[in-house]
Amino acid sequence: MKRSVTGSLLVGLSLVMLLFVVFRTTYATTKIVDKTRKVFIIKDKGKFQLYRNGVPFKIRGATGHSYLKDLADIGANTVRVYDFKNIGTLLDEAHRLNLAVIVDIPLSKYTDGDEFYSDLNQIRQFKDTIKNLVNSYKHHPALLFWSLGNELDYPLVLRKNDFINTYNELIDLIQTEDPDHPVGTSIVPSRPQTLSIHLHSPQLDFIGFNAFGNLQMIKPLMRKINLLTNAMPYYISEYGNNGPWEEEGTLWSVPIEQTSTKKAEQYSNYYKSYIQPNTASMGDLVFYWGHKQEHTHTWFSIFDDQGRKSEVFYTLKTQWGQPENKAEWPPQINYMRIDNQGSKDTLIYNAKTIKTAEILMVKEPIEDYQYEWEIYKEGWNYQQTKKEARPENIPFTTIAKNANSLTFKVPEKEGPYRMFVYVYDQKGNFATTNVPFYVLN
Repeated sequence: MKRSVTGSLLVGLSLVMLLFVVFRTTYATTKIVDKTRKVFIIKDKGKFQLYRNGVPFKIRGATGHSYLKDLADIGANTVRVYDFKNIGTLLDEAHRLNLAVIVDIPLSKYTDGDEFYSDLNQIRQFKDTIKNLVNSYKHHPALLFWSLGNELDYPLVLRKNDFINTYNELIDLIQTEDPDHPVGTSIVPSRPQTLSIHLHSPQLDFIGFNAFGNLQMIKPLMRKINLLTNAMPYYISEYGNNGPWEEEGTLWSVPIEQTSTKKAEQYSNYYKSYIQPNTASMGDLVFYWGHKQEHTHTWFSIFDDQGRKSEVFYTLKTQWGQPENKAEWPPQINYMRIDNQGSKDTLIYNAKTIKTAEILMVKEPIEDYQYEWEIYKEGWNYQQTKKEARPENIPFTTIAKNANSLTFKVPEKEGPYRMFVYVYDQKGNFATTNVPFYVLN
């Protein structure tokens, strides 16, 4: 056993040394920057500086494609969109609002298991699509970056495979057709992926990091990369409250979602602790500016499906330099419980029993608050990065309803559920939280 472990360590050490030699002898060169381009990146005194139209530019904004006027009004300068559907209309709107646009070009993940990267006909057609896209919009004044793929699971290999060869051909195509705008990608803060990108795709102009509860990994990761080679410029391409994969779970393995108030605190704490002090980053984007389903329909949604604003909106407004006005903020939720137990308790109920849910506010509720209660089946088939539909909304019997409490009958069918509550004010805001529970029948 000791001999086997020693052998593995030697192989690992040899691989690291080999990578070090390859990096230092092949890739550790400084790119020559053409400062006549519309957008370019230079390294100045050990830090990367993005320039747009000849002026230093620090990315500050969000990901999404809606509520762009609200985004611009609270001090943002950039929006990142995840595809190029209706991109011409969006670029025009962004330009009117003085927002720069990062345009994602979606790609199949390396780990998706399809044959895209070995299908020459598909690749040829895709290259034609990308060439037409780039040439159609490369002169648009709102364009900032092209971002080639999102969380592609870039493989760590010594020899280039079909994925890497195709990926590099796409980079070269975009840079040839549009030398005025940088080309990058977005990944999670992964040492193997970051290392492999520097090794096999050094012509990329930058890396974006999608980071949530692991924001603290980025600076040390890039310091280590810099020991091997000249690290690429980077920015925070997504950040926000902890994801479903990072929160505590229940006995039946579903994540516990924080209240909208707690999420706003996480945004603020992460920004102050890891983003604001990180002067090496070219900027940052919050996730998600709009309304989306990801495990729940409230987990990352800064707006609800009617356009109401959450507490995160006002936290960002203050963060980005606007005066704080607590009078305009939404209701603030402390926590929710069912029969005096919270999400971290084991909430398992018999079917058709009577229970009382109660929401506790940070401050005394205002009389004009409106409360809405819903029960949904649990999104048990959640897969990170995969699109999903909202689970089924379950009708239930209300026994009694007060301002901030609801007595209800537990659903009949066995399985996992979530009870949601939404609190609305008269200013176009909302607060929300939910509690997972399990029904036995």
